[in-house]
Amino acid sequence: MSVDSMVLEEELDSSYEATDEEVAEYAMWLGFDLPHEKQLLWIAREGLKAELPAQWKPCRTEEDEIYYFNFDTGESTWDHPCDDFYRYAFFSSSFASISVSL
Repeated sequence: MSVDSMVLEEELDSSYEATDEEVAEYAMWLGFDLPHEKQLLWIAREGLKAELPAQWKPCRTEEDEIYYFNFDTGESTWDHPCDDFYRYAFFSSSFASISVSL
């Protein structure tokens, strides 16, 4: 973690519902081929609401950019630590649906 960073607390709004535009944008970032894989948008919607794992904290740089820092391992990342989980869930579900249709 940079010396000039501020550690933030994650603030989740339990009533937050992502807009269709936010879900589509995140889905494409994960690798979705929209509109062909729209049946899997639930994965992106869930990913947008994912809580940080306990050892991770959001941090803000002097340039007002957010990154995530793991206080157990010292690892940092610009992407939400759960993004890979949801990307894997998407690819697994997408592959499963292709296999079933063959």
